[in-house]
Amino acid sequence: MDPDSRTLGDEGFADEDVVDEAMEVANVNNESDDEVLEGPRASVYFCDFDPGKQGHDIPKEEVEQMMKAEPYQRKIDTCHMCGKCWFDNQFSEECHECGGFAMTRSCPICLGRCNRVWKRNVKMSHSYHEAYWDGACGLPENLQRPYQIERFTDSSEDGLSQCLQDLSTS
Repeated sequence: MDPDSRTLGDEGFADEDVVDEAMEVANVNNESDDEVLEGPRASVYFCDFDPGKQGHDIPKEEVEQMMKAEPYQRKIDTCHMCGKCWFDNQFSEECHECGGFAMTRSCPICLGRCNRVWKRNVKMSHSYHEAYWDGACGLPENLQRPYQIERFTDSSEDGLSQCLQDLSTS
């Protein structure tokens, strides 16, 4: 085979006059399992099956309406780790992404004493696979401090004895 004919057509990858075999195309299923999370895929896809709209811009209003629809919200507001649907007020106590609550929770700073309700930040919860909340404690800052200190201090008997042991060995 001369060098000029090899550069045309197959670019040198085929074995001389071998007939190309038909390739099978793998069927990609959007509902397949995610290898990383070992569960349902985290991505949400929107596909308009109306042939007249395929390949064309979809008006912003239609996209916003679709995003407000219950099936879309149910899909988005579902835990990627355990599969519980926060939209339906389901959650897992043991799951880090659920954090023991669905879409709302009492103030985590003062444990609800301020009567403020915090809302789940779904995007952050999914991104970091840990519960994230948007809200502010209703107590004055000077009253919040003791609760924050209490949260970050282990006052259990085991915790105190471990601290005393650490002090005596240092």
